Amino acid sequence: MSVLATMRVKVHDFSGTQKAIEKYGEVMIKNGCHSYKVYQRDGDDKEVLWLMEFDSHEAFENMGKEFEEDFVSLINPASDWDDAVWKLSLQSG
Repeated sequence: MSVLATMRVKVHDFSGTQKAIEKYGEVMIKNGCHSYKVYQRDGDDKEVLWLMEFDSHEAFENMGKEFEEDFVSLINPASDWDDAVWKLSLQSG
């Protein structure tokens, strides 16, 4: 069963997030991320929420070890990251 990883952060400029996706989006998929979505908060374009699906918590932890420093540098966070990994408990159908 898969897990959902969330990362929430304030950024100085959303263009850094776009650059990180351009550079590492495909690498994330090749390194175990099944899918990802990036949301900006309605009314605050500098608050960003990442939703990513993995096989396990460990897969999430291992996915970005090779490029984490550059990834974070591109995003240029203006706050601490709020990360969480969620296990599926209920679903429709």
